[in-house]
Order: sequence, then C-alpha cells, then structure tokens
Amino acid sequence: MLSVSQRLSVGVVVAGLVCGAFLAIRPSSSSTPLSELAITVSPGWTDVSPSPSPPAMAGEMMAYSSKAHRFVLFGGWDAVAGLNGTWVYDPGNRTWTQLHPDISPLGRGDEMFVYDERANIFILFGGWHELPNGTYIRLADTWVFSLESATWTERHPAVSPPPRSDSEVAYGPLADAVLLVGGFNGTDYLGDVWAYAPSNDSWFPRPAAVEPSPRADGRMVYVESQDRFILFGGNDYSGPNPPNHHLADAWTYRWSSNVWTPLSIIGGPSARDYPIFSFDPATNLVFLNGGFGNTILDDLWAFDVTSDAWVNLTPARSPPPRYAAAGGFDLANNVLVVFSGLGNTGLLADTWHYSRAPSSGAPVLLSPIVAVVVASVSVAGIAIVFRLSRRRRARGLM
Repeated sequence: MLSVSQRLSVGVVVAGLVCGAFLAIRPSSSSTPLSELAITVSPGWTDVSPSPSPPAMAGEMMAYSSKAHRFVLFGGWDAVAGLNGTWVYDPGNRTWTQLHPDISPLGRGDEMFVYDERANIFILFGGWHELPNGTYIRLADTWVFSLESATWTERHPAVSPPPRSDSEVAYGPLADAVLLVGGFNGTDYLGDVWAYAPSNDSWFPRPAAVEPSPRADGRMVYVESQDRFILFGGNDYSGPNPPNHHLADAWTYRWSSNVWTPLSIIGGPSARDYPIFSFDPATNLVFLNGGFGNTILDDLWAFDVTSDAWVNLTPARSPPPRYAAAGGFDLANNVLVVFSGLGNTGLLADTWHYSRAPSSGAPVLLSPIVAVVVASVSVAGIAIVFRLSRRRRARGLM
C-alpha cells in the first residue's frame, strides 16, 4: 500500500492534551430522507472484538457478500511484511474465521478487492508486495475467490492495467463490471480509468472527456438505485503542502453515459485518504469513517445520495482514530463494520460495529449540513514519529 506497508518506528511523546471544537449547523430548507431518519435513530459504536481474530494490521482489504452476509478479508501489513491470509467475518455472530485455501495470491497490501454479486465471487487485482531484499513492487495480477468453495483462482486476461496499488474501486452489477480509478505505481499518482468484466475475464480502459484528477487512496461506492458511482477524497502529492496533500472532492460517474461529474457541496468531511466508505441502500446513506488528513481521524459522516448532502454523525464515543482500516456495511444486521488500521499507538486489531438503534430518549434532528465551522481545536499531546521507507517518498505515511 502507499503508506502502511513500510517498516516504521513509532515514538510517542506525551506532552498534554487540549482539545475543543465547535460545530455550526444550519438546517436545510427542505426535508430529506436523512432528516427523517435522524429523528428516529440514535447512533452508537460497540467494540465487538472477538477472539480469535486476525492479527494487528493495516492496508488489508475487505468486501461484503450480500448472499452469505459475510465479509472476506485478504492481505494487509503487520509491520513486518505483506500478508496473504484469508479471513471471514460473520457480523451476526461476531466471529472471525481464518481459511486455509490450497492456493493463495502473493502477500500484498492496498490491493483492489470487491464482491461481484452476479457471479458470487470476490475479485482481487494488484497491490504492493515486498521482496525479500526489502524492495517494494506493484502488482498487476487478477484473482477471484469463491467463499462457497474457499478457493482462489488466478485469472489471465489478455490485457491488464499497469501495475499499481491504492486505487479507487467499486463493482457495478448493472454493467457487470468493476470500475478502477487511478492509484500509485511506486513513483507516480495515476489518473487513468479501467474496467474489468468478470464474465469474460477482460480488462479495458474507459477514458472520458472529464475525469477526476490523479490520486490514490480515495474511496468509491456504487449506488444501484441510481446506477452511479460516487468517489471521495484521496491524496495527490501536490498543492501548497506537497508532503501531505489530501483531497475532499466528490465525483459521480454514470456508466451508461461514461460521464464524470464533480459534486459541488458546501460543508462536509475534511480532506483525507484511507477512510472507510460504504453504502447502505436501506437508508440511502454512504457512511464515511476515519482516515488521515494531516492527523489521524475518528469522525463519522453520512452522505445522503438522494440530496447529495453530508451530515456529521460523530457520536460522543467513537473507536480510536485510525486509517487504512478495513470495513463495510452489513445489510443483514444493519451495522457498519470497522476492523484494524493504523492508529496513534500503532497497528490495531479491534473490531467495531456502528448501528442506528432506535432512540430511547428525546429525538435529535440531524439535517444536511450546509455550513460547518470548526473552531477552537487545539491538540498538543501525542506525537507520532514515523520513520518511513523511501517507497512513500516522504509523504508522511499518508
């Protein structure tokens, strides 16, 4: 991956903590499904960390099977090397199970990993791999995983995207294709767009007249009811502060017209990369959690796809700040699942659920945010010093 595969040393300097924040919210002039939802729910995080579970890691990828109602996790980095373990998480029973396929892809991190609901398979492409001599290479192999048979099968398409990691990806069932945007090839940030058709094992470029700027480590989801992809954030290593330049832009893409459209939204999450970004079709909300944006984040936001508006859902109690975690929305149990990542104290191995449980107290109206003012935020306390490999090229892990 771009930021967490390298060996790092973490120094923690405790010097005190002072923190204050003010959030100004002006209600929308029109009602939205999000407003109606927020009147009747009270959000909450629960630490459900089971034993056993995968080891502490970051940069792994996890995708959700809507048929089995399970998550499959592959790869990641444990501060020593890229991993090639395959794990299954059952949100209903809150259990992790490690699988032991006869054949597995090469260990890696920050790969493309999505679920194809038509074929009931998971699709993997690319990522980074560390060689025995400490050199990092980018990969361009394509694999599929069947949860039913617990088997990995390598595909051999005639053409593939150039090697890369850290791309923005999502699967669209109506087109029966995986959309891949950008990424990082070890030297440059990429802006090309590719698609993969699992049914005939073919990759093909999908250029458009207007496209998002080159980037890596943003996130993308697909909204089937609107037949559109939604992309958010990332980093592009440019701008007034090149070592840590993060993005907060959002784009939509419609497969049928091959058109990318930037969304003009007032307010919303701060610029970041490596967040959790997952869609719940029952509420038409895309949940965003954590990530890195010149600090490690723990906030929770929702993007209402019916009004293209953001709302801050951050509760009083949240999981520890993290980025490069794995997660997604479980449709069967109506929970957002978050696992592991890199936090202020190092690699994590905890599992959290966020649920929209009915409120037992007075309802609180949460309208789409059109003005967000954050002020009086001062943090002085925990300084994390990362010693990075040259693979990140002084990007400060982000």
